[in-house]
Amino acid sequence: MSTTYTLSIDNQSTQSGDFCIFQEIPDVNVPNIVTLAWLSKTAHPTSVLTFDWSLDYSFFWSTQRDLRAGARVKAVQSWPANLTTNNKVTLDRSDDAYTFVDLTQGAYGGNLYIHQTGQVQSDDASVGIAMSGKGAFAVSSQPNMNIIMTPKPTYYVVFGQFIEGEVIDIAEVTNSAYKVEFKGTTSMSLVFNANNIFQNA
Repeated sequence: MSTTYTLSIDNQSTQSGDFCIFQEIPDVNVPNIVTLAWLSKTAHPTSVLTFDWSLDYSFFWSTQRDLRAGARVKAVQSWPANLTTNNKVTLDRSDDAYTFVDLTQGAYGGNLYIHQTGQVQSDDASVGIAMSGKGAFAVSSQPNMNIIMTPKPTYYVVFGQFIEGEVIDIAEVTNSAYKVEFKGTTSMSLVFNANNIFQNA
């Protein structure tokens, strides 16, 4: 069973809003990968909320074609994956619908592979990886394209207005995002203080 990570946030600011966790983009062999609002919860002042997740991966695809900032990516199909034996999947299109086929073992452990067949249409859908059942990254579909991602789970939290699954403008949130580092622990507590700054509890 995968290790569970926990992050608690105490909203000691004067604002109500969404606390969103997103992940650092993995090493990937294709351009234009986007980061999704991975986990998001709303909290009012003096509220404490808790996020829990595990390092359980999955492949997903979505009918969302537009991957501009603010677009929401909802999984149509999701298949569980791991970094060793079930780390390769094929996206195919038949009878006017996309589907995953052939979950198998990729060439190297530590990577996640998505093969898109020649039936896949350019920018007609999006495909990506999820962690703990929630989409983390997505890229537009392309025929005969092999996507290779090497996850490197690194987490950031930001305050604002976010919906899980929406495409984040990384340039816009970089300055206000706080890097969450689990050093020798699986549980962290943060305070979002009166100056709208994250700090360790």
